Amino acid sequence: MNARILAAFLLCLTSTTGCIIVDHDDDDDGGPCCNTPAPTYPGDVTFLWTFANGRCADEPDVKSIKITIPGETLHNGGVYACNTAGVDGIVLHDFAPATYSYNIQAISYSNETLYEGSGTFTVNGDVRVNVDLTPDGMSYALVGWAFPPTTTSQNPSCGQAGVDYIKAQIDSGEWVTLNCADGMTNGGVETPWLQDGSHGIYLIAYGRDLGGRSDMPLYTSQGTFVTSAGSPRSETFRFFAVGGLSVRWELWDGNTRKTCSEAGVTGMLINLKDRTTGEFLYPDGDPQACTGAPILYQYLKPGQYEVHIRAMKGSTIAYSNEVLPDVLTVEAFRQKTTADNSHTVDLVRQY
Repeated sequence: MNARILAAFLLCLTSTTGCIIVDHDDDDDGGPCCNTPAPTYPGDVTFLWTFANGRCADEPDVKSIKITIPGETLHNGGVYACNTAGVDGIVLHDFAPATYSYNIQAISYSNETLYEGSGTFTVNGDVRVNVDLTPDGMSYALVGWAFPPTTTSQNPSCGQAGVDYIKAQIDSGEWVTLNCADGMTNGGVETPWLQDGSHGIYLIAYGRDLGGRSDMPLYTSQGTFVTSAGSPRSETFRFFAVGGLSVRWELWDGNTRKTCSEAGVTGMLINLKDRTTGEFLYPDGDPQACTGAPILYQYLKPGQYEVHIRAMKGSTIAYSNEVLPDVLTVEAFRQKTTADNSHTVDLVRQY
């Protein structure tokens, strides 16, 4: 019995009332009861770097590597050889436990920054930091995709989704054709080199539609992703099923059908209102030539749409169906082509 418990025991003996002795000796033993912080340890930091074209041996224009860690003074001003003892990297010693930020630059013989990477690391013992150095101010992302569940799979493959290939567009650039399976393995498809920052992407998945026609859009997806030099990230976008509709129009002045020239119509404004959301798809209308029918809309979510068409004579609405707009149904995976029978919208004179 320790001294504190013994003193309490003797006090009980002299007391006229009973007492209970509770031993708290183990309360501060460092166990979970006391919320003692987990121990932290200093450590060495091993930086390992790669380049877009491979390793240091593939980059003869790189003279040295410069590492900057705010708040830390590094040996030789943080400048090191690209390859040391056969390793594309360097070991920096004796860092206190903490989280640090870093910047790494690959410097040319003319002292220009050729490649760069940045990020953070946390020291609690030895740590290794892998950095993919990218052209100065440039980076890339890994883009992947997933399809909505089908009757046979909650996470369908390209084949189960009926998709043959993918087309992608980044930041309103050129469309590129991609292998569907590549976006579902190994983190995704590498984008081209992009400026650091936020980027928009639009994806269309093509296959055979319910009409049996190939090379038809079955799914679409769009969104944004962020690129950061030295820290390429993987982004996954989920597709949604689409269908389409086709519309044409006729101009009616009473019981007389007019051509575009006879009616003096200079152009058309078409809008589609999603009856599920109550929103118009084109805030200012989709402008079309009066003689441009039929017009195809192939990337619509399944549902019902009101078709609003204005035939314009300059800035004046000459003909319209907006008093009683036509309602059309879009079915998933069913597309229209110019060979299909388009729905004809009757436009009546407004002036």
